[in-house]
Amino acid sequence: MAFQQILDDLIASVPEALAATFTDRDGEQVVTRTIQVPNEALQLLGAYQQTVRRHLAAAVEEFDRGEVEQIAFATPAHWILLMGCHEGCTLVLVMAREGLLGRARFHMQSAVKRLNDEL
Repeated sequence: MAFQQILDDLIASVPEALAATFTDRDGEQVVTRTIQVPNEALQLLGAYQQTVRRHLAAAVEEFDRGEVEQIAFATPAHWILLMGCHEGCTLVLVMAREGLLGRARFHMQSAVKRLNDEL
């Protein structure tokens, strides 16, 4: 499946990447590639991503009515990045905290373009 190859390429391009998942508009996993992150944790990230995006959009609507395109948050050990795709789909990447956020975002944007082309 082309979606799986795109996730595999993303993981290979971001050395600190630990997992990636591509979810549909309902938060269901379409494809997943994980190295160290439990699949159940990725399922939860995918399931809650629409809720998080909706709440963030509501929080910024007073000064920016645009769609939330990217979300990045950190824990002491990880970066979690979410990027929107066509048809309400989302790409989620989990990487080690010492990873370069800019590099990850660059490669995620390329992956999103490829995913959108497949949709």
